[in-house]
Amino acid sequence: MNPSVLVIDDELVTRRVVMHTLKSIQIDVVDAVNAAHALEIARDHHFNLMLVDINLPDMDGFTLINHLKQFEHLRDTPAIVFTARNNPNDDLRTAEVGAVDLLYKPFSTQELRDRVLRNMTINE
Repeated sequence: MNPSVLVIDDELVTRRVVMHTLKSIQIDVVDAVNAAHALEIARDHHFNLMLVDINLPDMDGFTLINHLKQFEHLRDTPAIVFTARNNPNDDLRTAEVGAVDLLYKPFSTQELRDRVLRNMTINE
C-alpha cells in the first residue's frame, strides 16, 4: 500500500500540481478544497503527511492543523504548511502549531518531492 498525503488548498492548480508530482513517486493524494472538507475527510482516514495552505476560505491553515491534530489517528502526523504570502510571523506560527516545514509558493516539483519525502512518516 502506498503512503498517502492529504492536500488542502482552495486553488485547483496547486492541488493538481501536488497530486501529479506525488503520484509520480507512488504517493497517494487525497485533496480537499477547504477546511470543512478536510475535516470531513480526515475523520475517517489516516495519512502519512498533511500539506496545508495557510490561506483557506473558511479557516486559516494554522487553525486547521490544530483541529486535525485533535483526531487521535492524526495527532502525530506531520504537517507542512505552504503559502504564497510573505509574512514574517508565518515561521513562528508554523512552529507553534507543530508543523514540520513551511513551503513558499511557487515551489518547484523537486522541492515539493524532497520536503514530502523528508518529513513523511511511514507506518510499518
